Amino acid sequence: MLELDAEHFEILSGLGDNGMIGAGHDSEFNALLEEYGFMANPEHERLSLMTMRNKRNSIAYDSSNLSLTICPTLACNFTCPYCFEHSQGDMSSMSTSTQNALVDFIRSFENARKLNVGWYGGEPTLAFDTIVSLSAAFEKLDSIYESAGMVTNGYLLDRRKSEMLNDLKINHVQITLDGNRTTHDARRMLRGGQGTFDVILRNIETLLTSSYKGDCSVRVNIDRTNRDEFLLLHNELTTRLGKSVRLFIYPGRVENSATHSYGQQVALNTKEWSDFILDSYWNGGVHPVKGLYPVSSGESFCIANSQYGYVIGPQGELYKCWEDVGRDDLLAGSIADRTNLFSQDTTSRYMIGTDPYDNQECIDCSVFPICGGGCVNRRLRSFQFGESGLPICSPYKDSLPEHLEAYHDAWLSREVKLNLLSEVSVVPKWNGYRVIRSGETTDMASEPLKNMIASNNN
Repeated sequence: MLELDAEHFEILSGLGDNGMIGAGHDSEFNALLEEYGFMANPEHERLSLMTMRNKRNSIAYDSSNLSLTICPTLACNFTCPYCFEHSQGDMSSMSTSTQNALVDFIRSFENARKLNVGWYGGEPTLAFDTIVSLSAAFEKLDSIYESAGMVTNGYLLDRRKSEMLNDLKINHVQITLDGNRTTHDARRMLRGGQGTFDVILRNIETLLTSSYKGDCSVRVNIDRTNRDEFLLLHNELTTRLGKSVRLFIYPGRVENSATHSYGQQVALNTKEWSDFILDSYWNGGVHPVKGLYPVSSGESFCIANSQYGYVIGPQGELYKCWEDVGRDDLLAGSIADRTNLFSQDTTSRYMIGTDPYDNQECIDCSVFPICGGGCVNRRLRSFQFGESGLPICSPYKDSLPEHLEAYHDAWLSREVKLNLLSEVSVVPKWNGYRVIRSGETTDMASEPLKNMIASNNN
């Protein structure tokens, strides 16, 4: 991203059909435009796409990393209306024999040098003993097991459990709220109908003041009914919990299939979500998860389209996406039988059937290098099963200039603060133009959510 004075803007506005700057103009400026890709020929663009696809395939078929999202139980103590209700009646937990089979399943991946784990559910803290026993077993494996994450509703995350997280290698916890106390307690209630807001807030405080050394992200589920509560709740949580590099509070978009009982009538569409993100910045100074600057995700990579990534249910069943948990029609196998894992229909649909590089509309889209084709699960449901109305395209597709303007504002604000606090000016070199964001630069105006292991509605 460049900042230009009027003269250099006019130079760019006057580019000829050949995309070259005429003689007599600053050669250094011309070299900078070429270096950072502002002027690129079609062959270079095609090669960039091929490079992105090659990188995506290399990651997807990398056998050295085994990534598992483990559901020790599908039971839950909450009755959230938008959750995958088809599995809420299953109150079983992973048995000892299934745990042993899971450890054997991991050992069978002989090339895996590293094991990545996310604890999910249901509500994983209902089967905390299973997490403890499996974590101990994972540490004895030949694969390197260094860290894990956990998605929890937070209601049972008391001090005892918080104090155990370091030993369990859990260094990231995601906890969800649904707005202010009134809204949250009406939507995320216990099975007996009692509210949960106050208990969850106390447990987050306990987590952050315990010996736990990891991060905590608080996801605030947003739809049309509670979007106006986010900034007030963000301020309330920041005041109560304090500002910390270990704590990140961010909005999450509630989505469901058209046939879900919660319905799509309350879900924000792509335009509304983009407007919400921008309004949160301009009116409250809140940055989105990955920052205001659009970060490239041309690989569009997750467990779902990784050959060596699975979601594991409490009976040892295998899925490719956590959105599929509890659905027999989307099973990808079982930990008891590895022989046909890679030939399963579900695996083929996710690995091949959702590939955006086979979709000409995606290839021709100007923001494809940013979104990489979007959510793999939505692509599956849309292109493989014909589900309509799913938001697949990136919000940047229709609002890229607005996001860049917000980033520029945040960048300038940071520059002013740095100059006020520093005895030496930190203003970049100015020759009528300057680079304020290169492809290799960390987003200075963001608060990135580290090790985010889930973006679901839980």
